[in-house]
Amino acid sequence: MRIAFDVDGVVLQSIDIILEHINNFTGKEIPAASLLTWDLEPLGLHPELLKDAVNYMYSMASIAPYDGAVDTLERVREITNAPLLFITGRSDLESARRQLESLPWNGKAPEMIVTGGSRDKRVYLRETGAEFIIEDDELYLRDYLTEGIGVGLMIQPWNRSCKAPVTARFNGWTEIDRWLIENNG
Repeated sequence: MRIAFDVDGVVLQSIDIILEHINNFTGKEIPAASLLTWDLEPLGLHPELLKDAVNYMYSMASIAPYDGAVDTLERVREITNAPLLFITGRSDLESARRQLESLPWNGKAPEMIVTGGSRDKRVYLRETGAEFIIEDDELYLRDYLTEGIGVGLMIQPWNRSCKAPVTARFNGWTEIDRWLIENNG
């Protein structure tokens, strides 16, 4: 099975970097755990501040991964014997590639494909032949399912009330790892 992984909010703890920048600039203390949606506009922040925070995140040489992400991704690479597939909503694909390559891989970074550029990833899913995506942004989940793409929702504070009938829900990379073993031997 060809599995695609979203980058921000699934592999990389990007929201923490974005909120750190916003909190430093505004003097607020907005924790990721308080978010009710991936969109930060409802927080009443100026659009330029949001853009600056995202650009700050893009500029980072590295961003910490979620616990277990690297080990599970290495297992996926081993099981599939194919490049890891990352489909991101980022407009700056090079920053995503750089940050993914900087993860603490066992040895060197595995071969990977990094594509995307829109929150709606249907085009990229079709182009890459992905059959399943692990995603945290609930906006297009039903559309992926309608197109026959399996969806694994990585549960995060901003999607915990998601009602979409996804294929699987994951509370972290340990559950993804278990699911991979059950579904891929």
